[in-house]
Amino acid sequence: MNYTPEQIAEIVLKVLKEVNEPDVLSLSYDEKCELAQNPNTPAETLKLLATDMNSGVRCGVALNPKTPTESLKVLATDKDSDVRRCVARNPNTPTETLKVLATDENSSVRCCVARNPNTLPETLKVLSTDKNSNVRRWVARNPNTPVETLKVLATDKNSGVRCDVALNPNIPVETLKVLATDEYSSIRYEVAQNPNYKTQTLELTQVQYDALKVLLKSSQDETLKTLSL
Repeated sequence: MNYTPEQIAEIVLKVLKEVNEPDVLSLSYDEKCELAQNPNTPAETLKLLATDMNSGVRCGVALNPKTPTESLKVLATDKDSDVRRCVARNPNTPTETLKVLATDENSSVRCCVARNPNTLPETLKVLSTDKNSNVRRWVARNPNTPVETLKVLATDKNSGVRCDVALNPNIPVETLKVLATDEYSSIRYEVAQNPNYKTQTLELTQVQYDALKVLLKSSQDETLKTLSL
């Protein structure tokens, strides 16, 4: 069932008024899910819901931006990979916890770490060598990925990875020039769309234009000199 934000807020307030925190876990599944996902739910209530037996509830807590750091650390070790994946997606998950999740056995968890805006450059560097190409693709897109790592990924055997490198706004012009000669047209297209490459192209065009003006002026001077003889 889908609720509007107003309805969710009303449910949360109603539930919290009617029950004590120890009784939260005895609520219905839908009520607990609504509480777990709502950013207005008190931290203490989220801590309790993080221990719920249903993974759907724990997933809601793991995604909630207001979930306490301590609870996120615990949920990062959850036996259910969906819960760990949700922790890896949470933008407030501590960098040390993301570092641990970067070694998770489940590739979908590692993918979420690779795309998380909080993931540290050194963690992304480790993930850039992941055997799963989807993980490497998210590393290639992450703005926190070090330039040196992007250079390496630009030579990845997987064309999707190289394509995502071309999309990264931090990729050096020199690397873009290499990708501009890639065998796949889709990669060459993304290179052309990259703002760094566009700027470089405009600069070259301006230089060429200035040179052309000099040549034309020189040619006109020579023509006038000839006519005056």
